[in-house]
Amino acid sequence: MRRFFLCTVCFLVLSLFASGQDDGFVSLMTVKDGDTWTDNGKPLNGWVKYGGEAGFSVENGEIVGKRGEGDNTFLCTQKSYSNFVFKAEFKYDILCNSGVQFRSAVRDENGGKKVFGYQYEIDESASAFGVVYDESRRNRWLETITKPQKEAMAAAYKKGEWNLLTIQCVGPVIKTYINGVKIADQMDLETDAGFFGLQIHAGGQGQVRWKNVRIKELPETKWVAIYANKKLSDDLDIKPVGKWEVQDDGSLRGTTPDGEPRDGIIVTKTSYKDFAVKVDFKEVAGNSGLYFRASAVDKPYWLKGFQCEIAPDGKVCAGLWEVEGRGWVKRNDEVAQKVFKGKDWNTISTVAIGDRLVTHLNGQTIVDIIDPKCAKEGSTGLQLHGGGNQGCLFREYWIMPLDGADIGDIK
Repeated sequence: MRRFFLCTVCFLVLSLFASGQDDGFVSLMTVKDGDTWTDNGKPLNGWVKYGGEAGFSVENGEIVGKRGEGDNTFLCTQKSYSNFVFKAEFKYDILCNSGVQFRSAVRDENGGKKVFGYQYEIDESASAFGVVYDESRRNRWLETITKPQKEAMAAAYKKGEWNLLTIQCVGPVIKTYINGVKIADQMDLETDAGFFGLQIHAGGQGQVRWKNVRIKELPETKWVAIYANKKLSDDLDIKPVGKWEVQDDGSLRGTTPDGEPRDGIIVTKTSYKDFAVKVDFKEVAGNSGLYFRASAVDKPYWLKGFQCEIAPDGKVCAGLWEVEGRGWVKRNDEVAQKVFKGKDWNTISTVAIGDRLVTHLNGQTIVDIIDPKCAKEGSTGLQLHGGGNQGCLFREYWIMPLDGADIGDIK
């Protein structure tokens, strides 16, 4: 009896691992054999179909997607997720372009439903596995696909067999893997949460299978307001130069008078190590900046450390300037000017995790560097450069602390 009991326990444990229920993962395979999705927007067992006329059914405990007429088609979870590790296995019956949406959403468009958001690309014909595409939103890859990435994808992929895809999201950190090999390691702030969707791309023939679809949810990383909803945080220190005024439209106008040699500064009293920080700005007169990992100095510019640069012509925007350091550390004028929106609202951001510093302008990566010389901790603040007649409008100034977040590589 004891031997039978032990064998039964061992069998159950092995079965759990084989089905993916390991290390805190929860199955999303709430479907059963014979389930199908035919009506656009009709939910079934936690899933709903949006988009074109591709068909989804369940066979032998596997979700099968088969190409049909119309637009790209997605079988989506009804529940949204923020931070997580997602795993699923996939295999082609008939080759086609496919993918897995994550942190995604749906909008009404042309009488139908359009899914948009991040996509883990699955495309054997292009040897593209795990690179991230922004579906029906920015409509581009999050990064330029490199030759080493192509080689890694091709080496890791098992043609004609089941393959394991993994997506890890924590705050701005997005990592993807194919059969345990890391492909993407991105910092992006476009979306914090959303649903998953299994995609069948429009056109031609194709059929894909998925199984062992599962997720491990990770602790939430929250945005903390520094200036939002017409309110300045109590955590701010405002230097005695210039003027900061809340406008009727909710923006914050910062100005310094002509001839003033000192900088106008608002800066957090709290010091941060790893974090993401972002702010909207427009109508720049003179020169401004978003400070991060900055520390106080008794000088007319008040702070030393990194600035994510803000300039009226967009040229050097989101470039990294180190005050009392190396000056320009990195910038990308050509890309910054392409995405700069002139006198409209622009969004600038920085993600700092250890030695890695990443800046964005309007959703486009401008700087992505490993900088061992960088300060590892400091405050964030807004600057109006000394020299007089400086001014800028700001809104939606937020920080997301990431100290202790589970952002290490998956082993």
